[in-house]
This record gives sequence, C-alpha cells and structure tokens, in this order.
Amino acid sequence: MDLIEKKTAPVERFDLKEKVVIVTGSARGIGRAIAESFVLAGAKVLAVDMLESVTLPPTEHIENWYGFHADVSQAVEVAKMVDFCMSKLGAPEILINIAAISSPSPVREMTLENWRMNIDVNLTSVFLCTHAVVPHMIQRNRGAIISFSSVIARTGGEMSAHYAAAKAGIEGFSKSLAREVGPYGIRVNVISPGMIDTEMLKLMPQKQKQKLVERLPLRRIGYPEDLVGLALLLASSAGSYITGQTIHVNGGLFMD
Repeated sequence: MDLIEKKTAPVERFDLKEKVVIVTGSARGIGRAIAESFVLAGAKVLAVDMLESVTLPPTEHIENWYGFHADVSQAVEVAKMVDFCMSKLGAPEILINIAAISSPSPVREMTLENWRMNIDVNLTSVFLCTHAVVPHMIQRNRGAIISFSSVIARTGGEMSAHYAAAKAGIEGFSKSLAREVGPYGIRVNVISPGMIDTEMLKLMPQKQKQKLVERLPLRRIGYPEDLVGLALLLASSAGSYITGQTIHVNGGLFMD
C-alpha cells in the first residue's frame, strides 16, 4: 500500500457519479434533502422510508431515484432493502442512516414500549443497516457510512432521555466501527444536527424554540439544506482522510 495517496483534482474529489447510495428516513426533512442532493450529484440513490411518499422521485434525474418502503428497525426488512439495492442498483458504496422518531415523555411516565421503540428506530436500525452493507463494502475495499446523531446526545434534553440515549449510542457505535473497518478503506462518521426545521422540531413548544434561537450565535434555526454540503463532503473522496468523527451542525448551540 502506498503511504501517500495519489492526489486528484479538487472537482474530481467531490464527484459522486454512479455511486450507489442508500439513504434511510428519506421521505421528508433532512433525509429527503440529502437523498435529492446525492441524485443531483450524479449518484444512484435508494431512498428508504416507512412513508409511501418515499417512492415519489425529485423532478430532476428521476432515473437515479429508487424509492423503497421499509421499516429499518426490522432485520427482515433491512435484508429485503439490501437485496433490492443489489438487484436494481448494485452493491451499496455509501450508507446514510437518518431514519429517526421522537415521542417525548418524562422518564417517570415513559413506558417500556416507548423506550424500546425509540431505541429500535433510532439506534438498532443503524446497527442493522450497517451490518447488512459492510460485507459488500469490505469486498470492494471501500465505502462510507454516515449516521445522524443529535445535539441532544451531548446536551441532554427534557422529555427526550430515550432519544438522547439512542443518539449517544450512535456516536459510540460509529467510533468503534471506524476502528474496525478503517483497514478496509471504509470511513465512518456522524453528523450531529441542532435545531433543524423538520417535523420533529414542530413538537417543541414555540416559547422553548424562541429561547433556544436567542442562544444561538447565528440567531436562526437550521434547514435540511444546511446539512447537504457536509454529507457530500463525507461521502466523497474529498473527505478521504476523515473517519471516526462527530461533526456538529447547530448554529453554535453546542461547541465541542
């Protein structure tokens, strides 16, 4: 193995043409913005979600959008997802784990069912999807895995102990995975958003949102599009020396 990797032109390093990408939680919000951006970058995208709207392609590059309806917290459905990917697009080269739910509850009132549902959808799904695609990446000696955490994993959040626990688990899982698969040319990173304008943010009371915005150095909430550039960087060869990292996109709400 060469100690110094051959350099390529800057534009070429961001090229995702013909790359096979799986994006979970891509029917709306952050997942939709990420999936559409990868299609526009030339990748072949398998967009996965429980919502049927995931099958509706963007207005451009329709031929590179493949919608698939699945609950990625279930091993059987994840296996079907990867089989579909292999048959229609080819071996997955990039996995982006975004699927998430939030069902706010104080710990003293939280049911075991609510706890397990949040852990399964937010954390176990990351394990299942990773477990299913890593062998294909190892076989090809390359790959990129990007999972989405949350600022709450570091700061905690009222009514969100189950969600925070799952997101913190993603960060620990990803660091460990990065050490395991790095020798096979596979990079593993985490993007940790703050207040992003999604359906989940609408669950937060307006007064609480306003107080948080006033604490932000940038004085505004974020939008799904604010996460696109970083995802493209981490997935492309432009990010070829970045692994095992959690990168925060939160307007300055939390600084690490």
